Amino acid sequence: MLAFDGWLFRSLATLALLIALVSALSLAQSIFIPVFIALFLAILLHLPLNAMERAGVPRIFAALALSLIVALAVAMLAFFLSGPIQSLAENYPDMIRQLRYKLLVLQSSLRQAQEVGQELSAVSEQVGQALEDDVAEKVVVRDSNLLVSAASGFASGVTTVAITLTISGFILAMRRPFLIITTIPHGDMAGKLRAARVWKAVEAQVSHYLLVTTLINIALGVVVGLVLWQLGVPMPIFWGAVVAFLNYMPFVGPTIGVLLLLAVSIVQFDTIWQMLVPAAAYMAINLVEANFVTPNLVGRRTNIAPLAIILALMFWGWIWGFAGLFLSVPLLVVLKATSARIDSLATVNRMLTPRSRHGGRPAREPI
Repeated sequence: MLAFDGWLFRSLATLALLIALVSALSLAQSIFIPVFIALFLAILLHLPLNAMERAGVPRIFAALALSLIVALAVAMLAFFLSGPIQSLAENYPDMIRQLRYKLLVLQSSLRQAQEVGQELSAVSEQVGQALEDDVAEKVVVRDSNLLVSAASGFASGVTTVAITLTISGFILAMRRPFLIITTIPHGDMAGKLRAARVWKAVEAQVSHYLLVTTLINIALGVVVGLVLWQLGVPMPIFWGAVVAFLNYMPFVGPTIGVLLLLAVSIVQFDTIWQMLVPAAAYMAINLVEANFVTPNLVGRRTNIAPLAIILALMFWGWIWGFAGLFLSVPLLVVLKATSARIDSLATVNRMLTPRSRHGGRPAREPI
């Protein structure tokens, strides 16, 4: 009886701790999100920072140079995307009306193919309702709210980027801050050395994953942008940047990109073929990248079970919204790399590792 009471108490205490942790992550997301992004940015820049140090550049100057390069890249990206974003905001009401109209036209065409001559009057009434003045007025009101939200979001985004780059710069300037943190819980020297070896291996693997994934996503955005430019889709640079960013979110990101391209193509083009080709081309390029390019370049060590990715996307998306979707996979990669090297986390490693074709346990990574 006493054993059962002790187990029940520990279970309730663990549950209460998890609830408190989730509540803290949700309520303090404005603090945690910049910190987490800064941490991953520092890990991403770990390899080029080490290369600059080996070349003789002092660490603080290397950290400052990398921070300035990232800030300059963000500023240039914002400059190139400001025009398309402003154009989208200004043309939003007209795009919505055109999308509704063309969807109704397509719907009426399909009905005519299935039931020739039937329900034409009902379809005409729907088209007329979509183009009435009161609907257009509602859209214009939404546009003003959209501009206000966009301005507020831009100011908040600039502040978040500045805070993130500042935190990342301090982390880079410090000499192995993560290494110091991971060795603090260990009292003996043997434990500290083992924790240091584990973290160095995890840091190298995660840095390699983030760097290669970022380069792949940039290349994907360039390829998709060039294809969309050839197909006559407006603002191909904008859509290339959107595709590159969305590709950090497996499953969810490509789905959002396909739906957005499909909506834009419906508004821009008149034939069904022209409407479908841009989204189909993006899907084909993404399938090649996800199934052939990324597995070969990133490697099998960071291969994570699809179910684990989906659950992580659901959880972090629920906690932090779009930023959580962006950070979910990097957090999984850190957990996977850590659990593969610590015996007590072997169960977590098995849960995160996809089953091989021939079965068997996932291999334990060397330290």
